[in-house]
Amino acid sequence: MIELGKEMVAYVKANKKSILHLCEWYTIEKGYTYNEWKTFIQRLEFVPYYEQALKIIGLKYVDKNSNVRDKISDRWQRIYFGDLREGEDQDADANELRKAASLKGEARAFEEARQEVVDKIQRKKRVLK
Repeated sequence: MIELGKEMVAYVKANKKSILHLCEWYTIEKGYTYNEWKTFIQRLEFVPYYEQALKIIGLKYVDKNSNVRDKISDRWQRIYFGDLREGEDQDADANELRKAASLKGEARAFEEARQEVVDKIQRKKRVLK
């Protein structure tokens, strides 16, 4: 795994102007399937090389002079920058919690208003008797 990692980083460095995704190395160059690749990136000894290769490729996605199109760049930044992905996921989770709390508050307010109407109706019925 260490030797394979070193080979991958060397390949990415040598092809950093043209490579857009690591599959160009692991599938096209080496012939590994995606499922095989998923096991590689779980191996602790391979991870440092994998992360280095991701960062090398990822720089192309934030370089304003790169040949990577803006829309594609925005889409792939989450792939190449784990810290960005984690931050965006935390923001999205926090936003969903805020929405849920807001809906819960609205539901409570609706139920209180409904109960007030029911109470008024009950009072009127008692007065009419």
